[in-house]
Amino acid sequence: MTTTLVTGSHGWVGHHLRRQLVARGHNVVGVGRRQRTVPAGERYLQLNLRDAPAVAAAVDAIRPTVVLHLAATVPQRNSSLTDVVADAVESTYNLCRALRTADVGTPPHLVLAGSAAQYGGVPSAENPISEDTLPRPLNTYGHAKAAAESLALAMAADGRLRVTVARPFNHVGPGESSATLAGALASRIAAVLAGRSDRVQVADLDAVRDFTDVRDVARAYVELAEISQAEDIYNVCSGSGVTVRTVLETLLDLANLDHRVVELIEGRSAIRFQVGSAERLAARTGWKAEIPLRESLRELLTELTDRPAHD
Repeated sequence: MTTTLVTGSHGWVGHHLRRQLVARGHNVVGVGRRQRTVPAGERYLQLNLRDAPAVAAAVDAIRPTVVLHLAATVPQRNSSLTDVVADAVESTYNLCRALRTADVGTPPHLVLAGSAAQYGGVPSAENPISEDTLPRPLNTYGHAKAAAESLALAMAADGRLRVTVARPFNHVGPGESSATLAGALASRIAAVLAGRSDRVQVADLDAVRDFTDVRDVARAYVELAEISQAEDIYNVCSGSGVTVRTVLETLLDLANLDHRVVELIEGRSAIRFQVGSAERLAARTGWKAEIPLRESLRELLTELTDRPAHD
């Protein structure tokens, strides 16, 4: 049985990823910064990935053959620039260094979760974005993720570590927080339904993004973890562009609300259009996004309102 280490194992994506890995027969060990009580049969280790000796000791004890590295700090959580960079770069360095000396009989396989933020401001004419598109990061998070990716690939250059990079685009679905675009809109609509607010504030309705259900994203990570000789960079995306307006209108329809609750506010995203191509991932693994956006938004809204959403 494959021993698979998952960092950020109890975050939004990690929650879905653990379930899928277990269903596929992996012996999963989760790690995270917080202390957690997990159900019987689950393995979890509290670990600060910025603590190099602790990371080395954990890898030595767990001896994973596969690692899915999801842990990161995102700027929407109001973290400092230093934390965003350190949690991307220092954590990845500590993990790679420990894996390079791990005694597991074969070079460990690291699946590194990057981000479409690495692409940044790609002109709309150059979309859909492929893995060969020149990255143009616009914020700290995008630059930090790009740096972590380069670092991991550099540390795998001599063959003592295998690295596969995933660059996921916008996620959506159950468990999503209000720190994300769809999560924020769903939370505001849920607040209106609960009587906590009478307005859904939204800006920049014409910005275009590529949404993939979080469970499809997790499945892509599992596929990349399981194939042999997969070292490459892979976009994880639906390949379809959707406006913020469409996301809002879908959520309003599911909630049986009309546009009278919408309040347009000032604001404009620096990235006007971002749609990816997952052709490389599909060709290598057969993966494709399967869960429709409406279903993802339905489950998200239902979770927030704790009642069946209107169809």
